[in-house]
Amino acid sequence: AELRSENIHAHIMDDKPLLDDLVNLIRLDEESILDSLRARFDRDLPYTLCGQICVSVNPFKWLPLYTDERVKEYAAADNPFSELPPHLYAIAHAAHRRLVAALEAGTPPSQSVLVSGESGAGKTEATKIMLRYLAAVNSVHTTSFSTRMFGAAAAAPADGTLSGLTERVLRSSPVLESFGNAQTLRNHNSSRFGKFLKLMYGSDGEQESAAISSYLLERSRVVRPPAGEANYHVLYQFAGGCEPEAREALEVLSTEAYGSALPAGSGRMKEGDGLHRPEAWKETVAALEVVGFGPEEVQTLRRMLSAVLHLTSLAFDEAEDSHGQRAAAVRDTAASGRAARCLQVPQTALEEGLTSRTTIVGGETLVKALDAVQAADAADALAKAVYGRMFESIVARINQLVGGKEGELPFIGILDIFGFEAFETNSFEQLCINFANEMLQAQFNADTFRFQQAEYEAEGVPWQHIEYEDNTAIIELLAARRVGAFALLDEECRLQTGTADSFIEKLARSRPAGDELFSVPKLKRAKGGAEFSIKHYAGLVTYETSLFIVKNTDPLLPELSELIGNSECAPLAALFPPDAKKESGAKSRALFSTTVGTRFKEQLGSLMSAIQATHVHYVRCVKPNPKSVSAEFDNALVAEQLRCAGMLEAIRISRAAYPHRLPCGAF
Repeated sequence: AELRSENIHAHIMDDKPLLDDLVNLIRLDEESILDSLRARFDRDLPYTLCGQICVSVNPFKWLPLYTDERVKEYAAADNPFSELPPHLYAIAHAAHRRLVAALEAGTPPSQSVLVSGESGAGKTEATKIMLRYLAAVNSVHTTSFSTRMFGAAAAAPADGTLSGLTERVLRSSPVLESFGNAQTLRNHNSSRFGKFLKLMYGSDGEQESAAISSYLLERSRVVRPPAGEANYHVLYQFAGGCEPEAREALEVLSTEAYGSALPAGSGRMKEGDGLHRPEAWKETVAALEVVGFGPEEVQTLRRMLSAVLHLTSLAFDEAEDSHGQRAAAVRDTAASGRAARCLQVPQTALEEGLTSRTTIVGGETLVKALDAVQAADAADALAKAVYGRMFESIVARINQLVGGKEGELPFIGILDIFGFEAFETNSFEQLCINFANEMLQAQFNADTFRFQQAEYEAEGVPWQHIEYEDNTAIIELLAARRVGAFALLDEECRLQTGTADSFIEKLARSRPAGDELFSVPKLKRAKGGAEFSIKHYAGLVTYETSLFIVKNTDPLLPELSELIGNSECAPLAALFPPDAKKESGAKSRALFSTTVGTRFKEQLGSLMSAIQATHVHYVRCVKPNPKSVSAEFDNALVAEQLRCAGMLEAIRISRAAYPHRLPCGAF
């Protein structure tokens, strides 16, 4: 039997077919997919289906698609994929409906929505749109649990009120964006961390709590943003808009005084598209207060932000000491004084901690002077540690305020994580980000290709085998035990004589002859360190390794950690607890116990395990043009993103057998 045309939602406008579902394309090729997406984009229809996958093309403007009436329409639908036009609401509806049905049936109920796409594709906004839908649906209270989602009573409240829990989660978004987002070359409001948001549900289908997990905040940006990019929004907001009383008490200087840490940029970069405005600091404080942060907690954040800014402004000179060693000294003691007063530690102790290192050899305490470069690195490491731990404490506090006890409750999880990155210069952060995207692509492959083909075979459905890019070998290259890139980098980091060159040599030796996935460029750049290239699922990326070892260890001198742990500012001191190994007298073989790469691999492994235990839904976000402007559709850019996402193969496998699956009654 054929589906009725009204269920396919194919429309003709200006002689261009507007198909809701790419599976229904008459001719399947890249050009037809682009024509279909562009035709819808030109008519302010940003969403298109690919079977059960939603393709979301960022319109870079707010459209009238998110009204209370639209929420009611989708909430009341039996199957919005076949009854209504494509929408993010349909994905959220499907996740919630499956959870409700599974709770009633006693089957594993948890759901995940993976929102992917490159920077500027609209992932964060897509996440917030789906959260608002789930909040509105949860605000409905009826006597019949089973009709909440499936009956006409599922309409959202007429006043548009949202679930208190999810509303608090949504209100935390401006806070996380201020502290965790920055303007990059590709996006004026790029998330420089990943987050997995879980909405937990009770046995009655009501939201009971929520929890946010954050991943890999880009700490190096705090002290040295990449060329042409900006630091975190909140640092500009605070430096420019700090309240007069706090500015005097914390000795906050002008934005310009913090030099390379807060580059001014030009054009859109200069104001961060409004996110760097001094007035934005008041908005961030208001957002903190709305979420539930008290006045003392906000004041502590002011103190930490001040300390970070003062640390980034420190400079060092050096001269020979009495032993003939190069010894660093703080160039401007007024600057170190400001930092010490904000950290609430003795200025002398801070200066000593930044310019010397204490070791114990054979029971004898030795003090070794640091040179100017080492002292500057120590100051940078402390600034990054304070900012990174402050950010983690903000996430933890938000979790407390939204009742973030996960337990064993069923959940709907929404993953909003950095997209694949390939810049002119790619460092350790890009390697981690692209590894995460390889793992997510593997999950997409498993759900869309391997499982689908296995299902066809198990049911005896005639179909034609579809070839797709299997990225398992790339994941092995990066994550294999002992011989993967992360393992070999850790090994090099634990050697006192470890170098980036040695790391690349070991990685090259571990690869088979004629390897097409890994290569070392024959020509080195004029500036920078040794390089290697990986052929990712999304394309070839060359990594510059001069800072790999420093970024992977992220070393903070023990003396500085101990100093801040004894700060008179109790909330700050709590972020630097005593070293358990030192307390017990145990000896550490290295200055660090767990590298950044290993910690990220463990976090990512835990995340993937959680996702694999759920039913997964997909939103593929697409950036239509490099300028981040509305009404412009760049065919080449969109085609590249669709290619990287494997969308053509996904459509082919959906068409290979029976792409439209209706419940028996509806059929």
